[in-house]
Amino acid sequence: MILFGFSVVAQENTENIETKIKCKKEKKERVLLHEKGDWAIGADMLPLLRTLGTVFWGANNITGFQGTPYFSGMPYPTVSIMSKYMVTNKLAVRANMGITIESITDANNVRDDVAFFENNSSVAIVTDYVQKNTSGLSIALGSEYRYGKKRVVGVFGADLLLGYYGATVKYTYGNIMTEVNQKPTIFQDAYYQTPTSKYTRTLLNKNNGAFSIGAQLTAGMEVFVAPKIALGGQVNLSYVFTYNRQTHRESEGYNVLSGVVEQRTDIQTPARWSSKFSTNNLGGALYIVFYF
Repeated sequence: MILFGFSVVAQENTENIETKIKCKKEKKERVLLHEKGDWAIGADMLPLLRTLGTVFWGANNITGFQGTPYFSGMPYPTVSIMSKYMVTNKLAVRANMGITIESITDANNVRDDVAFFENNSSVAIVTDYVQKNTSGLSIALGSEYRYGKKRVVGVFGADLLLGYYGATVKYTYGNIMTEVNQKPTIFQDAYYQTPTSKYTRTLLNKNNGAFSIGAQLTAGMEVFVAPKIALGGQVNLSYVFTYNRQTHRESEGYNVLSGVVEQRTDIQTPARWSSKFSTNNLGGALYIVFYF
């Protein structure tokens, strides 16, 4: 009887120890994961990958991680910031946004025509300026279902996609166009300078905007590497419709009939639209996310 009693007590102690270990393990797993009411903020990891790729393998060899932006053909932002809210332990609503606003001014020296006409040996110069302004916005709004109770969680979602892109290129010249100087010296550049004819020069190229709308289905996973910190990756299937407004060019030229410098506006490309159904990625396929 005494031996039986010791055996029962030992068995109970073993079960209690196992129960405590199991509870601690479950508690640890819960801490590592997310739960109802949690907010999350995440960011695209591609900038870091590109930097490492530039340092170790060359700038162009890391682009395989990026995928193709779902607004292909236009320089919409591909780096984005995400946010989530856990409605339940398994269901979350999410938003993903990327934005880009850029202004670049290029300056190039050219011959000063007035000084040259007065003295052919003159080395005086003037400056031509080109200012390029671009802006873009990409947004994904949707929800996701999460499957898994341990460190690796499957994530399946759907999103509405919205996007915008616009650009202008403005030219300012050092040499003035006049009756005497009907074809001033300008900096010839294959990218920036697109003269409309022999005796005209461009003042402004304007893209009046491209607008995109679509939807996507996503599938991926998040791996929790520390409490409330996860690395994620996903692939998607998306459909996007894009409407491009017309683009136009403003130019100036000397009119020999009227004897004055005139400006005109020409349509470069008419309005057009396109649609695409493909497996692309918004903001890259790799990200890091923090829950709190």
